[in-house]
Amino acid sequence: MFQFIKDTLPKTIIDLENPKVFKIILISSIITLISGILIFFLFYYFLFTSLFSLTDPNQFREGGIIQYILSLKIFAILLGIVQFFASWIIFALILVPLGSIISGIYSEKIFFSINDIHKYKWNKKLKQNSFLLSIQYGCVSASKGFLINVLILPLYIFLPVANIFIFIAINAFIVGREYCGNFLVQFLNKEKMKRFFIFSDTELYIVGLIISLLYTIPIANFFAPSIGNILISHLILKSKKNIISLKG
Repeated sequence: MFQFIKDTLPKTIIDLENPKVFKIILISSIITLISGILIFFLFYYFLFTSLFSLTDPNQFREGGIIQYILSLKIFAILLGIVQFFASWIIFALILVPLGSIISGIYSEKIFFSINDIHKYKWNKKLKQNSFLLSIQYGCVSASKGFLINVLILPLYIFLPVANIFIFIAINAFIVGREYCGNFLVQFLNKEKMKRFFIFSDTELYIVGLIISLLYTIPIANFFAPSIGNILISHLILKSKKNIISLKG
């Protein structure tokens, strides 16, 4: 595990400085930025405006217990904290499926760029309609991941601070496999993909942790999909040295 981090992170930093890779990252990050902000404001408007309007003390009977509690300054402070951390996590939550789809769009270009830069000599051929397969896989995976996050949305909204750790821990498992699958589906059948997931389970979770953590950091979150693609590319390209066979 630690060897994987030690070997891969320095290479990823070098890759980010490569003009060819940087161009891809810049384009995908701009798309992520624009799409993420638009979706967030729509989501925020329809969800938060309705949800937090319920805490307006003016809509309750004057002199009542509920109005008194909602009028307390401490309640307003607590509500502000909840809203801040919930907004933070909601934005990251939106970027998870969005990043998975964008990862599918640019996965092939980044993969072969990393292969050429580090001379991995990957020789497996792409399937027919590999790009379509990657997009399809990304969309399906994004939908599943989004559904899981929606189911635990109350935890994200009502557990400030803790929601960040919950988000990272849960989505680390989701995004690690999603990003890896975007690549593997272009080369391998389902059986070999499952074998790779099992064999590389620890490394995939580590990559997922890094990506999920980046999703919670402003500015860095827009680069998370591209960085995730680079990390996964190294993991897969190294696989030919592992005991699992990807031939055939």
